[in-house]
This record gives sequence, C-alpha cells and structure tokens, in this order.
Amino acid sequence: MISRQNMLSMPRQVGFLLLFLMSTLTLAESLPCRVVVGPTSDPELTDANLEWTEHIVEYLSTRGTRCKVIFVNAWARANLMFSDQRIDVLFPEIVGDPTQPGTTGRPVALTYGFVVFSRLNNGPFDSPSELRGLRVGTIRGRFYPASLVDDPRIRVEPANSLEQNLNKLMHGRIDATVEYLADGLRQLEAMNLLNRVHYGEEFAIEELAYRFHSTPEGEQLKALFDQAIQALIEDGTYSATFGGTTQRLIH
Repeated sequence: MISRQNMLSMPRQVGFLLLFLMSTLTLAESLPCRVVVGPTSDPELTDANLEWTEHIVEYLSTRGTRCKVIFVNAWARANLMFSDQRIDVLFPEIVGDPTQPGTTGRPVALTYGFVVFSRLNNGPFDSPSELRGLRVGTIRGRFYPASLVDDPRIRVEPANSLEQNLNKLMHGRIDATVEYLADGLRQLEAMNLLNRVHYGEEFAIEELAYRFHSTPEGEQLKALFDQAIQALIEDGTYSATFGGTTQRLIH
C-alpha cells in the first residue's frame, strides 16, 4: 500500500523526470552539427557538392538532427577546422587518406585518377613504378597514392602549384609531374604547352566520402549520414543532383 507521503512525492518525481526528458530531447534536436564543403577545381561540381550536402541536411532535419552547411574555399583552412574539431563533418574527402584524421563514411563518388605529365622526349609513363630514378614534381598538401610518395626510388620534389611544376618540367629541373588529367590539361592550355607535353594512362582512382571524427558522436553522425545517402540514392536525388556534372558517380 502506498503511503500518503509517497503519494505526495510522486507528482514531484514525475515532474522532474518529464523535465529531464524534455531537456534531453530539446538538446538532441537543437544541437547542430557543422558540415564544411570544400572547393574543387570545377565550380559547377563544387555547387553540386553543396546542393547534395543541403539535401542530406534537409533529410536529417526531418528526423531530428539539425546541421549547418558551411562552404570554405580553401582546403588548408577547412582541414585545420576539422583537425581542431571546430567542425564535425568534412566533404569531399578521399577514403583511406592516411594524412587526415577521423573516419570516412559511405562512398559518394569516385575521384578522377592521376596521370604523369612529361616532356615529349621522355615517356609517356603509365604508373608510378615507371618513375623510379626520376625527379617527380608534386604539390604540397595534396593527397597522392602511396605507390608514388612511399617509393624510396622515386625522387619526389614538392612545389606550391602545378604551374611551378610545369615550369620546372620545361626547364629540365624535374622529369615529370603528377596531376589530375583535367586540371593538368587546363593548366597546359593556359601556359600554351599542350604541344610540348604528353601523358600516360590514368591511375589511382579513389573514392570520395564525408569525413567524421573518431568519437562516439562522430560515429553516430556517420551512421545518420550513411542512412541519408542511401535514401537519397534510392529516391533519385543523387543522380538528379550530379547528373550533367563532372562527378564520377557510385553505382
């Protein structure tokens, strides 16, 4: 039998319990995650990445998770924001990049592969293994496959830009430079070098995904993003967003 004292204290206990549950739900629903989208060399693709991320955020918001999308037009700053944990999610990130902290979720797209650019009297080269003993220009801060940067027989020489590498190539200071095909051809055209440089086969095609922190909160966000991505692929939003762009889609 419940005593009069216990009966009087029950409403107070229930009230505290309801207040706790309401405050917990409110925190879970109102606490935003911060998602940074970084730049690509293709402005239309950058816009599509932003639109795609907004679709994910809209999907999550209808299910109680609020996120804010931020565009940062400099990868050095975006990477620093993530490593300093000022943001929660970063996109587009290369799956398996050992230079980046955190963990990546479900693949969203494929990168274009690299090609080796060299002077007409040398090459063409189709893979990093053919560059052993040569001086190869790279760009500081850029992700490159381990088959290139971890091979001690390849003399990797970093520079600040592709333009610097192509100038070094034409002056014989390096033997080759590695770059994404579209970016390389665009720079060669701008420097009027298309008829003086050639390239080999594409290699090292990677996957792109959202990057999250290796924390319980990051793992929870990854699961939510993975679920949203799958749903938006199935309902056609994915193909509609990236159709007609240079994005290489995951099928």
